[in-house]
Amino acid sequence: MDDQNKFIEIFTGLDRAYGQTQSREKNEVGKLEGRSWLVKETITRDKWINHLEGKEPSLGIIPIDDNNECKWGAIDIDTYDGFDYKKLIKKIVENKLPLVVCKSKSGGAHVFLFVSEPVLAKDMQIKLKEIAVWLGYGDCEIFPKQIELNSKGTGNFLNLPYNHPEFPTRYAFDDKGNALIELSMFIKHYETKVLSNLNMVVIDKPVTAKNNNDFKGAPPCLITLASQGFSQGSRNIALFQLGIYLRQRFPEKLEEKLDYYNSKYFKPPLASREVLTVHKQVSGEKYFYNCPGQDEKDPSKLVGDFASVCEKIKCQSQKFGVGKAATNEIMGLKKWVSDNPVYELTHNGKVIILTVDQLSSHNEYRKQCIAQANESPRPMAPAIWADMVDALLKNMQKDDFIQLPGEVTAKGQFLNQLQIFIENNRGAKDRQDVLQGMVFELKDYYFFKPQAFRDFLKTKRFAKASDSEQYKMFEEFKGTTAKLKVNNNPEHCWKIPTTILESEYKLSKKDFSEEEAY
Repeated sequence: MDDQNKFIEIFTGLDRAYGQTQSREKNEVGKLEGRSWLVKETITRDKWINHLEGKEPSLGIIPIDDNNECKWGAIDIDTYDGFDYKKLIKKIVENKLPLVVCKSKSGGAHVFLFVSEPVLAKDMQIKLKEIAVWLGYGDCEIFPKQIELNSKGTGNFLNLPYNHPEFPTRYAFDDKGNALIELSMFIKHYETKVLSNLNMVVIDKPVTAKNNNDFKGAPPCLITLASQGFSQGSRNIALFQLGIYLRQRFPEKLEEKLDYYNSKYFKPPLASREVLTVHKQVSGEKYFYNCPGQDEKDPSKLVGDFASVCEKIKCQSQKFGVGKAATNEIMGLKKWVSDNPVYELTHNGKVIILTVDQLSSHNEYRKQCIAQANESPRPMAPAIWADMVDALLKNMQKDDFIQLPGEVTAKGQFLNQLQIFIENNRGAKDRQDVLQGMVFELKDYYFFKPQAFRDFLKTKRFAKASDSEQYKMFEEFKGTTAKLKVNNNPEHCWKIPTTILESEYKLSKKDFSEEEAY
């Protein structure tokens, strides 16, 4: 297999949609900005080859497929100029992690994990989140972003490396931090890292639920903090979190266990009075884990004391984890732009398709979660839901607005019917023929009676617009009214440039002023 075909095999993902990015210049913080968009059609081999040959726009792939599986995932470290790749790679090598670090489009890093056979997207996300937390990048985005798609949803794409053979800007590094400029070098490096299954990825933590009975069934955040050491300045809130765990596991020995864990894992231990204060706080049922929540201004981000070490999905499966008390993560709003827009939202990693009414009402949103994701979120006050949706809308990026083909919109269908009408009826030899429903051509314009066109639309059962709305759309395609002399009498007609037959759906403005008769 040649290198190009091997690259396609390595980065295979969803095949019915893909991303495209047109490069631009660096912004004020050093990030290379570009225009990105999602294409909802089957990806062809030409798109892959164009990407590898450096032809713009470059290619982005959605890792999760229609089986909710993937063969690769990545940690997206969105840091720009000055990022220390060698420092990151050194930490990865020291932890014996089979990862491939690539320079990203923006100048940050994409840290890839590859498997030879498809695994559940949920399992890939859980493993990459654990790795990201351990490496100190727990607040970075994980791809695949979704753990379940549906037949209409598409998920999020990641821009691929090796977009130009002569002037590469996205390439991998070896385990010493040397750039692997050529595609063949990446393929060889990939072969040393690809795994047969995710169980082969083991993080050697000093404290784990398996090697230390003190943290059996504990939330992953506590295991990570205990392994790395509870830092001063955050020990009180850490002991509170630990106290919630101990209350569930040792309800009859809570005070004793708090003292034990404080003396064993906190260096130096907290004072007795501080431990007593925590004991009072956690001894009742009033408080639960202090889990991070979504940023009100940017729902794609988590905020809170434990945001950088939170592994929510894994935590939900732990005996003494957050369980059903976990807050819902609602993010990734996309809009399919058309006359009747459709929205795509990711609810706890599962793609939900919504209408405007379903997005605007939490009650309707809950119904769709039940139908599409098999989840029933708790009711929410309308004002709170409105604020959340508003934040999601305000944080949408340019590539979150997906333009549907013109033919699926009312205006696009109107244009199509207009072109068919003109094609079928043009060729009038005399002005009088317009009175018989034909189209007359004069001075780069087509002239026809509006009633003839309306009758044509009725035969085609086009009922998506009233007469006035039809004229408004006609005007947007540079059409207007005109007087055409027929037997020395001015006949009211519609006229439109002859270029309309080659037009695609585009909006333009034109006034309704009446012109002199031709």
